[in-house]
Amino acid sequence: MSHANDRLFDHKLAREWKLKKSRAEKDKVMDLKEAIATFVEDGDSIIETGFAYVRGPLAAYWEIGRQKKKNLVGIFTPGGLNSVWHENGGMEGAHVAYVGVEMRGLISPFRRGVENGTLKIYSEWSHGGLALALRAAEQGLNFVACKSMLGTDIIKSNPYIKVVDDPWTGEPVCLVPAIYPDLAIFHVHHADKFGNSRIWGVSVNDTAIAIAARKVVVTCERIVGSEDIRSNPHQVIIPHYCVDAVCEVPYGAWPGDMPGLYYFDRRLQERVVREFWKTPEGTKEWIEKYIYGTENHYEMIAMAAEEENMHVLDYVKRLEQLACEAAYYNLGYWGVGGERDWRYEEVAKKAI
Repeated sequence: MSHANDRLFDHKLAREWKLKKSRAEKDKVMDLKEAIATFVEDGDSIIETGFAYVRGPLAAYWEIGRQKKKNLVGIFTPGGLNSVWHENGGMEGAHVAYVGVEMRGLISPFRRGVENGTLKIYSEWSHGGLALALRAAEQGLNFVACKSMLGTDIIKSNPYIKVVDDPWTGEPVCLVPAIYPDLAIFHVHHADKFGNSRIWGVSVNDTAIAIAARKVVVTCERIVGSEDIRSNPHQVIIPHYCVDAVCEVPYGAWPGDMPGLYYFDRRLQERVVREFWKTPEGTKEWIEKYIYGTENHYEMIAMAAEEENMHVLDYVKRLEQLACEAAYYNLGYWGVGGERDWRYEEVAKKAI
């Protein structure tokens, strides 16, 4: 089997794969464990979707760890959550535009892996450059030309982009190749049994990723009827013919944010990022307890609720309601995954 990097920029192979993929509307509903076992293969490249902790398919990522998938290649734009697996052989390297969890802290397992050479960085990108690579794949182009990344050291660390002279102006331009990840997992608000998927709020790069990826798994807060989906076609971000599996996973983005439904569980996030993941020993302890030590996502939630001595899901739903109300009073509209005037310190000050 070829290495993930060999497949990643092979547009001929990607087109052959796409032509073989069925466009038929068929029932694709399955359990999350089955979907991960079936569609995540050792050595796959996996691109993270959503916006890190915003609509990230975290239940699916935890299941990847639970099933001890090996030698994955990450594509982070942004992301990096799957890099936590590399210290137990789960991830061998990555293509990177951004890794981190913003004000919550750094993803220490990623930094340790890069510093000690156990996690390979195959290429670095600007956000715009990697987005354009996905857009090229979405549009069926072999590459696109752009100005992004010119004049930066990214050119030196990325073997996939080329700098040439524009034949019309003579000015230098970057040629960015189309990128085709082996796997993408999305967490969406609603999907029907065929895979047509509805997203509230910003879609980030997900519209392009859904077309670019060879295999697509959708996890959703709720499976709805196709009549419901057809009644609001403008909200369908991912079409059924891209999707291989549909899994109903309520709270599948927890402890991240699901716009309009529940907010970040920042107290838990910061405890994990700033305490558990700070050292290799702490990361191993976290994986053993919360991943290997639980049967599924809901056992993780129950464990967190017991440790926090609170109703975790009620807490994050209430925070989302407050955030949306704040947007209404300060901005004049109800916020759904957009600008929500919620001060970070008001949520996080008890976490440290």
